[in-house]
Amino acid sequence: MQALVATDFARPVGTRGGYEATLKLWRLGARTVARLDVKALAAPHLARLMAEAKETANLSVLDGRTMVYVDRVETDVYFRAYNQIGGQYPLHCTGTGKVLLAYADAAVQAAVRGDLHGFTPRTITDPEVLDAELTRIRKDGIATTLAEFRDGIASVAAPVFGAHGRVVAALGVSGPVSRLKPARMKALRAMVAATAAQVSRLLGAPGGQA
Repeated sequence: MQALVATDFARPVGTRGGYEATLKLWRLGARTVARLDVKALAAPHLARLMAEAKETANLSVLDGRTMVYVDRVETDVYFRAYNQIGGQYPLHCTGTGKVLLAYADAAVQAAVRGDLHGFTPRTITDPEVLDAELTRIRKDGIATTLAEFRDGIASVAAPVFGAHGRVVAALGVSGPVSRLKPARMKALRAMVAATAAQVSRLLGAPGGQA
């Protein structure tokens, strides 16, 4: 209990040595429930997105300074992108990661900005370039990558908003650059944006953000 009190998850009450949970613990539980809700609600839309795009569809959430894939629907087309469910991935060079980073708080952005590891020659490693990219993502509501995390893989992603108006997840598609040519990427942007808006509405997002 001393550890819980020291980390602000509990506080003493009364004069008989009792304790009660704090709102910090409630907020932690609420975030976990929200992740479960978005995964369940997004599942059929993720499957539909994969069928329409014919590329692997992904759903991700923020986890500290990284992101985690919580769901994936793989295409059966030969040579496809693969992302491990439950695996942690960088924010600054993946499609859904860029979306989550663009809407993350200042502390997360600062931490990522200070450690821009390069994975390929196309990875953004300049903090000013990254800031400009995040500004563009917030303006357009869409993120793209082109061989920034893995050579030969491109992606398109968009934010999923919750009822409180904040981003709770990001969804997108990824596939080989050989298939995701500029015209195809343009079509995928529309598909991904529409799917993210549908899931956001199901989560009760304010009208202007869905």
